[in-house]
Amino acid sequence: MPRKSQALRIEQTQALIAAYQEAGINGTPLRFMVDMERAMARGKYPSKRQRDWLDKLIDEGVHP
Repeated sequence: MPRKSQALRIEQTQALIAAYQEAGINGTPLRFMVDMERAMARGKYPSKRQRDWLDKLIDEGVHP
């Protein structure tokens, strides 16, 4: 599987944050995604574990 670019990961994270907020879902995953989006926007790249969890959340999508 090819590596995901940081720009793609940011775009997907922003879309998932919006979907979570629209669905009214709060909690640790949403806070994590917001933190990661801010960090990536500042040029910081998440660790391997953080990328793995973020990609897992993106793949799962929104589910209450």
